[in-house]
Amino acid sequence: MKLRYTLALALVCTLLFSGAATFAFAAPVHTHRIIFAITSGDKTDWEISMHNTGNLLKGFAPDPVEIEIVAFGPGINVLKADSSVRADLEALQKQGVILAACHNSMKGNNLTLADMVPGTIEVPSGAVEVVKKQEEGWSYIKGGR
Repeated sequence: MKLRYTLALALVCTLLFSGAATFAFAAPVHTHRIIFAITSGDKTDWEISMHNTGNLLKGFAPDPVEIEIVAFGPGINVLKADSSVRADLEALQKQGVILAACHNSMKGNNLTLADMVPGTIEVPSGAVEVVKKQEEGWSYIKGGR
């Protein structure tokens, strides 16, 4: 009995000190959550936002990242199907980026989801979406300059 106890203790110590059991003590991987608010109708601001979003995805790799781009006010046009940055938006979607359009802004511009980049979701209010995400711990980045 004493021999079994000694062998078990030796095995545990070997695992602990060899690093073989460190996976059990590793810190959990942190998911980075970022919301971009695009409120500008300026195409240069859109391009800056696309570039910054891509840089975040690369910069945080291999950590998990959740990014949402919410567009409202004059920025709603960034998500229109004929947007000058549509190809960039679609490439970001393939990497898991969520595109969210403000219902109020779409309504004010006579737009529907059918007018937007495919895969865009609708939120009731862009400003409310930003606040909710911040309250949930998401980091906020103003799109553009």
